[in-house]
Amino acid sequence: MRTARMNLRLEAEADERIRQAAAASGLSMSAFVERAASTAADVVLADRRQFALGPGEWERFVAELERPARDLPELRRGIELRDRLIES
Repeated sequence: MRTARMNLRLEAEADERIRQAAAASGLSMSAFVERAASTAADVVLADRRQFALGPGEWERFVAELERPARDLPELRRGIELRDRLIES
């Protein structure tokens, strides 16, 4: 069920092209804009959600994930300070 709304301003020429394209696609203006914007969003966000690695790169990646964590004293102190500040 569609409940979210989006309002936007655009040039008259763009509005007309979008209306023509929606009609040519057999879609409502809302459905056409939603589909186009969602597709564009997927393209922009793809490299932030998925990445491809070759076999050698994958093995190095998995090895890094499986290695024991290093002790980082500065990070530990920062977390302890944060915890003290939150508690007070």
